[in-house]
Amino acid sequence: MQKVNRGSSIPIHKIYRAYTPPINAEQVVLNLLRSVPEKFLRGLSCIVLTNQAGLSRKHRVGKVWRRDKKISKDKIAGLYHPRWQGEPPWIELYVDRIFLSARRAPLWIPFVRDTVLGIVLYHELGHHIHYEIRPQYEEKEDAADNWSQRLILNHVKQTYWYLMPILVPAAKLYRLLKRRPKN
Repeated sequence: MQKVNRGSSIPIHKIYRAYTPPINAEQVVLNLLRSVPEKFLRGLSCIVLTNQAGLSRKHRVGKVWRRDKKISKDKIAGLYHPRWQGEPPWIELYVDRIFLSARRAPLWIPFVRDTVLGIVLYHELGHHIHYEIRPQYEEKEDAADNWSQRLILNHVKQTYWYLMPILVPAAKLYRLLKRRPKN
């Protein structure tokens, strides 16, 4: 990856209603954005950290499309809002939902909390890259997943370089065990 963004100029807005995240999610997002090349953040207006309980009924209830299926809005952890009617694109992360899915994860470990929040943030950022910077002719969720993997790997290499001798063999072993047929 190219030039790294050392001081993110993307504003992060916290809009929580009767909710306090288990960690400082704003700081984690800032750290995650520092490892993203500047060119991939171009055009993004802001990132909103919120909780689903704080949303209006109109935004909380309903369904959204994902991979040709409708899924309930209460099951999603984030949304990318593309450019629309002159408004710039932005990302919305449902922090309560993200940490609910990782309720047993040891969030006091920096690598774990970066991974838990980073997977969702980078997936939504992958949508931004797909729409605005590098359009590809593939399913938009596949493109976002691919960008998420690339960005999380880039972050781990830059931030947790000292863990690579442990993580690389562990990842290979995981893939090997995952491929093995179950009896």
